[in-house]
Amino acid sequence: MPRFAVILPAAGQSSRFRDPHYKKPFAPLDGRPVWMHAADKFANRQDVVQTILIIAAEDHEHFAEKFGGNAALMGIEVIEGGAERYDSVTRALERVTADADFVAVHDVARPCIANEWIDAVFAAAAKSGAAILDARDGNA
Repeated sequence: MPRFAVILPAAGQSSRFRDPHYKKPFAPLDGRPVWMHAADKFANRQDVVQTILIIAAEDHEHFAEKFGGNAALMGIEVIEGGAERYDSVTRALERVTADADFVAVHDVARPCIANEWIDAVFAAAAKSGAAILDARDGNA
């Protein structure tokens, strides 16, 4: 079975979200923060050997106090991101374990991803070496 490391960017400013109380990844959704819904989709999969959540440096203390225990119980490594998304993903790529055959990147602010879509992308990546989800029909 191919093994995946999953990178979950959540270090943005949420400037389009326009909620004065929350950044989108930390906003409540059905009693839990958005980031946790997205992370759940990957953290409990047999084919995922590592999950890395990227947060903004300015959110580190708040995240550690409020959600650090949740992340630890889920086996999620939390790192600080960079100035831009590509900086953040680069930092996460530097932390990917050698046990991973593939790396998946999923925006943590998109919690409504279906397990079937993840299955399709992972299968396509294993077959061809790379894959991306076609959001129009859920195929890779």
